[in-house]
This record gives sequence, structure tokens and C-alpha cells, in this order.
Amino acid sequence: MNPDRNDAKIKRIERSVVKKTKLFLHIGHGKTGTSAIQSALAIAAEDLSKIGIYYPISKSLRDKASHLEITSGNWKAQPESKLSEQLIKLTQDNQHYSKIVLSSESLFWLISDFIKDKDAWDEHIDIHVILAVREIDEMLSSEYQQRVKRHGDCIPLGQFLRRRNFLSSHHVKAAEIISLMHQYNVKHTLINYSKHKQDISRLLFKVIGSEEKYPETQMKDAIVNRSLSRKELETLTTINALYAKKFPWISTKISDALITNQPKLKSQQCKITTQHLKKIYETNDAYIQAINKFLDPTEKLNSLLNFSQESAKQINSPQNQKKVREEEIISIDLIGEALTQVLSNESQRKLSNDTVDAIIELSQSGRVSKETEVELLQLAKQNRPKALKLSRLLEHATKELLKD
Repeated sequence: MNPDRNDAKIKRIERSVVKKTKLFLHIGHGKTGTSAIQSALAIAAEDLSKIGIYYPISKSLRDKASHLEITSGNWKAQPESKLSEQLIKLTQDNQHYSKIVLSSESLFWLISDFIKDKDAWDEHIDIHVILAVREIDEMLSSEYQQRVKRHGDCIPLGQFLRRRNFLSSHHVKAAEIISLMHQYNVKHTLINYSKHKQDISRLLFKVIGSEEKYPETQMKDAIVNRSLSRKELETLTTINALYAKKFPWISTKISDALITNQPKLKSQQCKITTQHLKKIYETNDAYIQAINKFLDPTEKLNSLLNFSQESAKQINSPQNQKKVREEEIISIDLIGEALTQVLSNESQRKLSNDTVDAIIELSQSGRVSKETEVELLQLAKQNRPKALKLSRLLEHATKELLKD
């Protein structure tokens, strides 16, 4: 008998009896409660470890996430090596655990190539991918907010949509990933985040088989990285237009102050016009249908098939409008405090002539509300108290605001 053939047969038998480590990959996508999930996992990390589930995370990052601060998960990309190599090493170094959990939105953009590389990891790891998707109008609204909050964008929502040709890159990628997971027979769980905003973290614990370890007390009513209200968003967009070039970090500074000091303040989805909403559904219809094909009937995303004029309308009761106005006052005070601190730290002198000119120009551009116009002109007036033309502009804007 051929000894080489015997050796090969023995190795195949050995590989078949070796128990593979169960590796859960929570890949997002973005704006689907990822930060809250990562906070819950960080809080429960020690309890999970006791039942054989490993959530690898440094102490400093665990402390940050446990205090409901924004984190990027417990995995970082390593460009020098393939994802399959990294995950195989992770499981081999931690074989005393029956399960390992990784959570990172970065994995969302790398998982396609990883799935195609299945031959390299299939003998070593038992993969289970957890992917959340979201209604497309909510997704684009949140993506726009993120650009304003973290990247200093100052363009209106409509311009943001047109620049992207009304395409949602997250839905395009999600459709591709779901198709590949079925093609390569990769275990996975799909969740419609829009239907599970309140229990998305608990659902993940259920998927990994540890629902009893979910940190109910710490996570009750917890909100991590909330969206901004419309007034906050409008005001921050104005501030970005004025200061982002000089202070690129100012949007993050102010949005963090809002989120930290008022974490439970009610946010509102950005209002998308009926025309733009229809364009969004038309542009992304193929990708939404590809996703819906594998979602449960009760979990399916809205699509062009059930789009209507009514879906673009957003109804606000008088009671809700009153609450929104009260919260706007709180937000404006917080923004004022944060902006004052930023500017006083950067400069002890008045605004430059160029900045005042930019404020006046923005106030008259038609891109801001009447309230914001008055606020901008008041700021300009403080720096040019003797300017008669500016006084007349402020007087006119104030009268127009009072009419409303």
C-alpha cells in the first residue's frame, strides 16, 4: 500500500474529527445599532467568557463601550494579511472557547472577498455572519447626518442625494453579500433593523446563544450615538459652513457635546421630498428586491412596489410639535455653549471681517430658516455694531420671523 496515500487519508480523517471553533461575525452594516450592540457585548464580556463565549477586547476599549461611548467594535483591519489568515489565527489562539464573537462595521466591506476565500478557512472555522439592513430612506437620512456630524458637511440633503446619484452603497453591498452567502452556503442571520430598533442588541445575544447573559439593567433605554434633531442638524450645517475649513473637527466637537449631554433627546428623520424618495426607490429597486428575497415576509424592506405619496408624508401632532420646540431650546443652548468654548479657546479676539462677511452672505442665501437668519445676523451685528445696513437687515429679518 502507498504510504503517502495512507498519510493523506489519515490527515483528512484528523481534520474531519477536529472540532471547529464557532466564529460569529457581526458586520453591521452602518447605522443599524452597531454601537449599542458593541456596548452590550463589552458590558457582558466577562459573563460571556464564563460560558465559553469570547469577545476579545482591550480593557480600555471595553470600559469606553461599557459607558455607552461610541466605539468601532473589537476588530480592526490589518492590511498586511488576509482576513481568512487573521481569523484562523484568532481561533487557533483561543481554542479553549467554544465561540468567538467579532463586531465591526469594517467587516461589512471586506466580507465578500472573505466568503470567496472559503476554501482557505472552511476546515478551521465554523462561520456565522450577522447582518442588519435598514429601510433605505432611513439609511440615507442617517448617512447624511453622519456626514454633517463627523465630516463637516454643509450641503442640503437634496444635494447630498444627487451627488450620490440617489444610490445607497450599503444596500448595494448588502445585496452582494447576501447573494454570496447563499452561493457559498455560509451560515447567516439577517435582521431588519428598522423593525427591531428597540431589541437589536438582545436579538444578537439570542443568535449567539447567550440571551440569558444580555445586560438588561445597563442597556434598558440606553441610546448610543443618537441622531440629531432637525434643528440641531440645521444649526450644525450652518456652523460647518462657517467654520469647518478653519476648524475641521468642529462638527464632531459640537455633535459629541449634544449627544453626551442630551443622549435621549428625540431625533427626527431628515425630510426627503416625495420626488427624491421615488427616485431613491427607482434607483435601488434591484438591490432592495435582492435583499427582500431572503428576508422573512414580515421583515421585508419597503420597495418601489409599495411606494406611495403617503410614504413621503411625515405627520406631527400638536403635542409632539410642542415637545420638539422645547427640545430645540435645549439643543440651541448646548450648541451655543460648545461653540463659545471652541471659539474662546481658539481666539480671544472678535471674528475676522471675512468671517463676518461669510455669515451675512449665508444669512441672505435662502438656504437657512428665518430663525437661523436672525441668529446669524445677530452674531454679525455683535462684531459690527455700527453697521447701518446690517441693522436694517436684522430688523427686517426679525419682523419676518415675528409674522410667522
